[in-house]
Amino acid sequence: MFFRETRETEEDIRRMFCEAREQMRKRVTVKKKSDPGEFAIPCTVKGIEFQHALCDTWASVSILPRVMADHLGLQVEPSKELFTFVDCSQRNSGGIVRELEVQIGNAFVPVDFHVLDIKLNWNSSLLLGRAFLSIVGAVYNLQTNWLCLTLIDPHVHYNPIPVKKPQMTPKRINDP
Repeated sequence: MFFRETRETEEDIRRMFCEAREQMRKRVTVKKKSDPGEFAIPCTVKGIEFQHALCDTWASVSILPRVMADHLGLQVEPSKELFTFVDCSQRNSGGIVRELEVQIGNAFVPVDFHVLDIKLNWNSSLLLGRAFLSIVGAVYNLQTNWLCLTLIDPHVHYNPIPVKKPQMTPKRINDP
């Protein structure tokens, strides 16, 4: 038999074993959770109510559909910005509406909106980006699933809207 000589004493080995066992006991396993959904808030712009204006932490800008800008008679400044979306599609900005007042409760928040030609869902056609969320002091608590606009009303919490998954039609795969 061959034995390897080590510098560790039996006491050192016992101590290392106890340390490793203690580390394993301290390990924390958290439960998996599903997608909480999208956070949206009700707001009013120039007298038109939006029941579900999407609050998007991934969006670097706030977006208003061209149809809505035209309907509200807003002055749109030209812009040459190009936007790249998550699906890698690109669109040119249709312009910027500066400091449009968005009413949330009794508060009026000035927001710069980029105007884009996008599909219109009349009551949920606003996208509020990170600049807006910073202005209103947005706090997301994904553990309890609520959004709070702390600088508007710290006692009001908004619940997420469940995400609808696209319907997949089953396809048959033919064997060669």
